[in-house]
Amino acid sequence: MKKPNYLNILLLAFFCACAILFIGGSVQYELLVASSGALRMNPDWRESLEWMGTGTPDPGIDYYRIYDKETFQYPPESYGVMSWWDYGHMITYIAKRIPNANPFQSGVAGENGAAAFFMTTDDERNSAIAKTLGVRYVMTDVEMDTGKFWAMATWFNSSAGISPYMETVLAPAQVGAGTTYTSVDMYEAPYFVTMISRLHNFDGSMAEAGQAYYIEVDQTRAAYPVATGAQVMDAAAAWQAADAFNRNAAPGRRALVLSPDIMTPVVKVPALQHYRLVHESPTNVLARYSNDSSLDLKYVKVFEYVPGARIAGEGTIEVDVVTNTGREFTYRQESRDGVFVVPYATTGSPYEVKTKGKYRIAGTGREIEVPEDAVMQGLPVG
Repeated sequence: MKKPNYLNILLLAFFCACAILFIGGSVQYELLVASSGALRMNPDWRESLEWMGTGTPDPGIDYYRIYDKETFQYPPESYGVMSWWDYGHMITYIAKRIPNANPFQSGVAGENGAAAFFMTTDDERNSAIAKTLGVRYVMTDVEMDTGKFWAMATWFNSSAGISPYMETVLAPAQVGAGTTYTSVDMYEAPYFVTMISRLHNFDGSMAEAGQAYYIEVDQTRAAYPVATGAQVMDAAAAWQAADAFNRNAAPGRRALVLSPDIMTPVVKVPALQHYRLVHESPTNVLARYSNDSSLDLKYVKVFEYVPGARIAGEGTIEVDVVTNTGREFTYRQESRDGVFVVPYATTGSPYEVKTKGKYRIAGTGREIEVPEDAVMQGLPVG
């Protein structure tokens, strides 16, 4: 009897566990929502929207007044809240804030739409959209990160769709005397540098590449590539192995570097300079599937778009952050052209998300205090 390919079986089992994680989480939420009373909505969204209604500045709009659309002008203090269009009416109804996109599918498509905002991998392009639309806050959730990602990708580029970001691979498993195949979807490098991934998965912080799946595939046997071998290895080694294989690959065969995990990138993810986490909902969607307390991904997150304080320096700057739920992480950023642009204040922040000390430039012993006004006005410090 042919010996089964245990690496491919491992690949299939691991991905199925990840799929069950999000499917199980969705089912649990549906049951909770269905029994929640007259207004049926996700409790994490309700918690975050109620916080937004009291924890963010008043945009100066009377939601119970009738305005003349021909003469109406937004007051100077008004601002937009960017999220996927599904959540626009909830932002209006619960938080009493102004969504940049809504279920009328207004503000979704086009060069300044929500799809472009969340799918772009270019910081400057994202900032241009934010400034054009008056975005001050961004709300993300794990569904935008996973199940709804395909919709954002399709609105962004209908011809390419999800193909640049995910790869469907047929994973073989030995069953009796035969072989069966199950399709598994895994994440490619471009997924991890989209704005939605950089915000929700990594809190806007720099993230190093982790362990990756090096997978050799045969594209001549089926509509999807069939895995002929798989190995878990360091991402850098996986890219080297894939490059070596692809230079001499037979027709119809190639090697891929993929991740089954939205929080384990296969490339370095650069930090965002202009977004700071200001609130997150209580539910850790990973808690029930792992005893590892470091695996903590909240259902809903709220970020603020800020100019950022400017610090002259080289290398990597970092600061420890504790969120309103007590989760801790370290925000890291590499300098660009000898300057760090940092989004978190170390003193004077009005939010429950706080830094635990000063910024420090790795390997230098240098520490920098960053006041709130420097973050909000883009001032130089240090």
